[in-house]
Amino acid sequence: MDKLKGKVMEKLRVAVVGVGKIAQIAHLPVLKKMENVDLVAVCDVDEKKMAPIMAKFKIPKWYNVFDEMLEKEPIDALHICTTNHYHFPMALMALSKGIHVFVEKPLALNSADARKIVDLAEKNNCRVVVGMQNRFRNDVQTLKEFIANDELGDMFYLKAGWLKRWTREIQQSWQTKKQYSGGGVLIDLGIQLIDTAMYLLGMPEIRSLRLFGFSLRPEIEVEDSALAILETRSGLSMTVEISWNLHLDHDIQYTHVFGNKGSAYLNPLRIQKEMHGNFVTVTPIQEKVRDRYLKAYEKEIHHFINVIRNKENNISPASDALKIMSIIDLLYDSAEQGKEIVFEQVTKTRKKTGS
Repeated sequence: MDKLKGKVMEKLRVAVVGVGKIAQIAHLPVLKKMENVDLVAVCDVDEKKMAPIMAKFKIPKWYNVFDEMLEKEPIDALHICTTNHYHFPMALMALSKGIHVFVEKPLALNSADARKIVDLAEKNNCRVVVGMQNRFRNDVQTLKEFIANDELGDMFYLKAGWLKRWTREIQQSWQTKKQYSGGGVLIDLGIQLIDTAMYLLGMPEIRSLRLFGFSLRPEIEVEDSALAILETRSGLSMTVEISWNLHLDHDIQYTHVFGNKGSAYLNPLRIQKEMHGNFVTVTPIQEKVRDRYLKAYEKEIHHFINVIRNKENNISPASDALKIMSIIDLLYDSAEQGKEIVFEQVTKTRKKTGS
């Protein structure tokens, strides 16, 4: 037993930084319902919205300076729900004080910073759960089990997409500035699709990748549409298409996997395979689409607390997020260089330069 010894039956003192949409929809209401959690404080710079939020969720303390909250509150766990560029420094500061961290995606703006989080968490024996909520969806868990049990055979192709319909509106201002977001639609939507694909396939090693980035709106400085092509060392190919604002009249979101015995796709889940010479559908009964996402957020927040208490193994660890960020970094390198990047070549170059 580690430093949690003696605290197993006590309530964990939890704080939330960044009280925006996702905190108000998922984190705060779920945490308030948990009997083994004491929501002791929140931190946000927007003073105008805090009074009704604190009243609604009965939160005792509000801070507008993050450092002050960490200094004054004896916190066991922290939920980071801020904009992207705060994830790394806030996670690092919390981990340096021995505080367990739940951080919404991305873990950091690049893999170098993500690695620092992984290393510090290991050094201080802290748990880090990254908010890749697709991993906690029941349909994703079902499909992962089918693939792991070889129900679909050897996987050879996966295609995924998240294409948002055309609208006059643009993303929030911070999302269109690389210094705050880390990139454009790839690090916003693409990272979730790539993480889901990698999770379903058991985090395979990537051999090569290529990114084609497009700017349909020249007034923003990051890519707003993109196509990523990845190949694993086993020969499986993946394509991921993403856009914030494509010329479509409705949103499209899908993940479709193909094996030599069958195939499956998400949104909604449908699994088809060969059985006794016939082509049959073997899809289990699923919950309603609306419930799927809300339940996933609830499951990942409960999971974080259970991971801290050593009741569950972490299924969305910082080490996985580091691998995904390494892929994102190289995809951006590929777009900048205008060519395919092979992982083996990158590894050899880094060994020569000592980086």
